[in-house]
Amino acid sequence: MLKKVTAGVLVGAMLTISACSSSNETKNGEDKGSSNKKVEISFVDVSPSPDRTKYFNEVIAAFEQANPDIRVKMETVPWDQAFKKLAMQGASKTMPDVVNMYPTWLNTFVPAGYLEPLSTRYDAWSDKDKLTNFVSGITMEELQRKVYKEIYYMPDALMSSALFVRKDWFKDANLPLPTTWDELFTASEKLTDPAKNRYGWAYRGSRAGFDQIFAYITAVTGGESYEKDGTSVLLRPEALEAFVRFTDIYKKGFAPKDAINWGYQEMVQGFTSGVTGILNQTTEVIATAKSSMTDDSWTVIPYPKGADGKRYIGASATWGYSVSAESKHKDESWKFIEFLSSPENNLKYSNALTMIPIFKNEDKTLAEGPMQGFIDTLDDPDSYLVADLGNFPELGEFRESFMDAEVQKYLLNKQTAEQTLKNLGDFLTKAQQKYMKDNPEVPLPHVTKPQMK
Repeated sequence: MLKKVTAGVLVGAMLTISACSSSNETKNGEDKGSSNKKVEISFVDVSPSPDRTKYFNEVIAAFEQANPDIRVKMETVPWDQAFKKLAMQGASKTMPDVVNMYPTWLNTFVPAGYLEPLSTRYDAWSDKDKLTNFVSGITMEELQRKVYKEIYYMPDALMSSALFVRKDWFKDANLPLPTTWDELFTASEKLTDPAKNRYGWAYRGSRAGFDQIFAYITAVTGGESYEKDGTSVLLRPEALEAFVRFTDIYKKGFAPKDAINWGYQEMVQGFTSGVTGILNQTTEVIATAKSSMTDDSWTVIPYPKGADGKRYIGASATWGYSVSAESKHKDESWKFIEFLSSPENNLKYSNALTMIPIFKNEDKTLAEGPMQGFIDTLDDPDSYLVADLGNFPELGEFRESFMDAEVQKYLLNKQTAEQTLKNLGDFLTKAQQKYMKDNPEVPLPHVTKPQMK
């Protein structure tokens, strides 16, 4: 069905771009002007920025020096135009040889036949065993081979959450750095001293605040979001208990009073200015922390484990590298992807863009300081990918207005915890069950467990 829909949508596009791809400029990919013929491959970056362009220019120059018979021609396309343009190029068989692929695009590009399977090349790749458990077990196997029967992209880097902590506060309080949610809740209380304007937790009470609450709730639901019939796990008794426990961080004063209005910027400022001791955030905070805090005052530690010994995390590849099914130079394209994906170049890329490298760091030399906390989270075989909230049309309304308004009513003592969870759970249950009825072929969101090596 998806293939039919995709093909139908793209027929019109094919008529409008008959010869717009720059790859047509060198149709056979050969430099006719050189005595030693070079193969030219085209590469498109779908999220250009000064930092990305600088990195790719440098790595392409290094690749061409190491491979004098191959030339790489880089193109860029703005992110908000990228899907449409690549889909049109795929339909007209003019897609560049190597493509920056957004993971969710596979749902369209694989059934349409636009991408070259990379399984055989990936399985023979010499650096395969150096990947973190999350990348090798979930990104490559569970989210690609298990779904599409083949590998279609090599991830460039990952985004995920970890805990930024004031290690000097923990040392002064004689507390070990937390490894579990239980230890985290204890530390939030112990680090709090209102007389010094110090609070344990950088609590997010405003937009997207429920996401951080739900991250803990999934630690008691085994990473699941729904029962088999589409009923939200928020209606479980243990979810109510977890909701109360997490929101007690704010209600019992282990976060600043005005944190009920905190979003991303306020959370980060609260941590970097010395008001809060623990912050749940992604890698993008590293640069801010480095610029405003002393190195010996803070660090990043892995996401906490639940009572069952598992980490339930949200994480994904930012982009990946794919090869066009129509490429005339698949060997050279894979050689370029191998070069981009080497441990050394992946580290340069990750450092330049503050992303999480795809490789293990067993000798602790590939990454330094705070990035190690993110790598350790993703290299733990007990890190599971949590189920998402689904694909129903009402999800935008739930996320953008409903969920945080309901939680704030509870934080302001305008409704009970029981009523809050019921309202949230009923909304999700009604929307998910309707979606399941209308789309019986779409599987229920489910926790993803990595394949053990």
